[in-house]
Amino acid sequence: MDCQESCNCIPLFIEDKLTGDELSAFLLHVKSCKSCYEEMETNYLLKEALSRLEQGESFNIHAELLKKFRIYEKLSGLHNAAQLTRRVILLISAFAVGICMLSLYI
Repeated sequence: MDCQESCNCIPLFIEDKLTGDELSAFLLHVKSCKSCYEEMETNYLLKEALSRLEQGESFNIHAELLKKFRIYEKLSGLHNAAQLTRRVILLISAFAVGICMLSLYI
């Protein structure tokens, strides 16, 4: 994912609408790109601060963003592990079918 794609994903991330591979790519990019992380942080802080000020709540938005980012990193890791498991199962299944097909010809 490049910076332009990352910037387009920021509102989706803030609204919890990124999933799967798109979420993984976004997290990986933002983690390694200071500029995009700062853009995400600014957008998140503005959105949450305005919302909280209207409601009169106290807040520590920076800590909340960091917590949200870490939660999504863990979820992204689980998603990647599930994808790998599915691929291994498909590979084993294909291998088993191949053995069955081979045994029919022997």
